[in-house]
This record gives sequence, structure tokens and C-alpha cells, in this order.
Amino acid sequence: MVDFDCFAISEQGADPDGNDDYVIAEPKAGIFIIADGMGGRPGGSRASSIAARSFYEQARGLGPIFGANRQQLVNAIARANSSVRAIVATEPMMSGLGTTLSAILLQESRGKIIHVGDSRVYLFRDDHLQQLTEDHTLVAALVDGNRITLDGAKRHPLRNVLVRCIGPRETVEPDILDLAVQTGDWLILATDGLAAVLDADSLRDVIEAQKAGSAEELCRAIMRAAQLNHPADNVTVITVHVVAAAHDPCG
Repeated sequence: MVDFDCFAISEQGADPDGNDDYVIAEPKAGIFIIADGMGGRPGGSRASSIAARSFYEQARGLGPIFGANRQQLVNAIARANSSVRAIVATEPMMSGLGTTLSAILLQESRGKIIHVGDSRVYLFRDDHLQQLTEDHTLVAALVDGNRITLDGAKRHPLRNVLVRCIGPRETVEPDILDLAVQTGDWLILATDGLAAVLDADSLRDVIEAQKAGSAEELCRAIMRAAQLNHPADNVTVITVHVVAAAHDPCG
């Protein structure tokens, strides 16, 4: 049996509109979801919570996660998208609502990553930190097209503009990735508020220093490091440690 140690923290940044992030972490079900709403108070928080809960309910009914086909997961995101859009249909003042959503679904040692937006999923294994998701932002597209540099992207005035998210458009296409975990792996889900104040090298250093501890200890250490840089945006982090994995020859 797989055993996951997990912990989640969400801290409001300097943004006066409040905390629009939402987290679901269900280690027994192998479901971990993070969402970052947009649209201001109170719309952003409603968008993230509705999308995350809708996707969670769909994910719970999929059966063996690693056996779920792409269309089932696309449909789950489509329903989450429709749920957010339904708010605007009944409350026109909420126009412009949207949210990111990044999820890990695990059963035994295999699973899926489902991703829309610029929240991130990282894997830390054998002292190496890898970002598993791509940011669905305008500046990421410009970097990929060699239009701007990575350093330029950090200072670009449109760095927060999303090209894919849940809510604004009638349809949305998620990235769906296969995932295999092994004993000792750390999975990190984080909203973009973390990346704004803690680069990948700094995050890796925090994980390296805390990897022998619990998920709570690592999560709190990441948040302390983020808060030292006075984040303007909300910062939400889920840490998941694979304590034991089925079919792992090292387990």
C-alpha cells in the first residue's frame, strides 16, 4: 500500500483583496488539488473553491486513477469550468472570474497530473528538483518562442497574464501528464505566489535541508522562506512525501 505524508499551508500576501487560493489534500484518496482564483473579492475565492470541489467530486468517481483515460479527465475539468461560468451567468457583476487548477491523482505508485494555469507541481527526487508543469502564461509563451529571456520574463509588465485558466472561456484544455512515484519522493504543489518570491534553486535548498523531516516540517519551512521575501501575492503550498510505494523494489 502507498502511504503519503502530506501537509498544506495557505498564507495571505499583501494583496488587500484577501486569499483567493483553495486547497484539497486527501492522502487516503490520493487526491491533491491547488487552485488560485482571480477576479477580486469575493469572486476569486469562490472561483477557486468551486472549481476545486467540482474537480474533486469528479476525480473521486473515476475508479483506478492511473487507468482513467484522457477524456475522463478533460471532462472533469470541463465540468469545473462550467461550474465557475455558472456564477457569472447568474451574477453578471462577477464577470471575469477565473482560477488556476493543478491536481495530482495517485493510486498505488502511479497517477496523473492535471494542470491549467500557472500554479506549479514539482518533484524532488535524488536531490534534484524538477518542475513537472508548464506555466500557461503569456510570458512563458514568449520565452518558448525566444521573444524574451527568462530574466526579462520576471520583470515583464504582463507576467501575470494567463493564456489558459478555468472560467473565462467556454472551453479549456488541461495538460494531462502521467506520473510514477517511488519511496522517498517529495511532491510540491504551489500557487504562483511562491515562485514570485522563491526561485527553484532556493526552493531546492529548503527541501534538501528538510527532506528527512515530516511533510508539515517541510511545508512550514517553505512558507517561512517565502515570507522572508514579503510576498505581495498569496502563497499556498502542499507537500506530499511518498513514504511507501507499491511495486517499488526499494520499498
